[in-house]
Amino acid sequence: MVVPAALSEDERDAFARRLYHVHAQVFAGLTAQEFREHVITPPAETTRIQIYETPEGQILGYCGIHRYRRRVRGRDAIVLRAEAGLLPEYRGRGVTYGFGMIRAAVEKLRHPFTPVYYLGTLVHASSYHLFCKYFPRLFPRPDAANPAEMQEVARELIESFSDPPVTPSDPFIRDVGWVTIETPQETRLNARDDRPDVAFFKKRNPGYGLGHGLVVVVPMTFGNLADALRLRAAERLRMKVGHYKPEL
Repeated sequence: MVVPAALSEDERDAFARRLYHVHAQVFAGLTAQEFREHVITPPAETTRIQIYETPEGQILGYCGIHRYRRRVRGRDAIVLRAEAGLLPEYRGRGVTYGFGMIRAAVEKLRHPFTPVYYLGTLVHASSYHLFCKYFPRLFPRPDAANPAEMQEVARELIESFSDPPVTPSDPFIRDVGWVTIETPQETRLNARDDRPDVAFFKKRNPGYGLGHGLVVVVPMTFGNLADALRLRAAERLRMKVGHYKPEL
């Protein structure tokens, strides 16, 4: 795991160039400088980046987790944001989600009485599918009520960041600028309108191919994290014994 703040300026520059080489094979829409500012040196309280590499040191992917402090509905809160990218041939096992879950669990254990939220602006149905797959509680869900309180939390959180809304009338679709370069797996999943989460994402965020992101908030409560970690562990066990191959 890399902590960019612990690197020298030259080391951060070299690290950013190596990661951007991978990023540019996963996403379009961001320049190298924009990537550096968004992933390596955002105005976060802390940034940690997990890298995935070969034994020879070739980087295959990354997952960056950033921690912010915010006031949400009158209370101090911790907000986690993340970016992840893996080269196409190494996707399909949800490895970056495992790292994100562990980091969220660490934050919650360190701050048991402080609300902890993940805030995302998701630019592809595959990402939204994985959140729905692991977390019983999130906003918005296609198969559950979306209470007014969670809508207000999502609105307060997203408006405290710089991602602009695509239209003033809809605060939950943001102009992110990242465009996913789809793998065949992702293309097949994206075509499956029989999946409620995929159909919901495409209906709610039809401009995802233009770099528009759906605002998603996950309350990182002990219960929500425990369910997600249990589901992830069960999935990995099924994969290990060869009885299950996830879509993503």
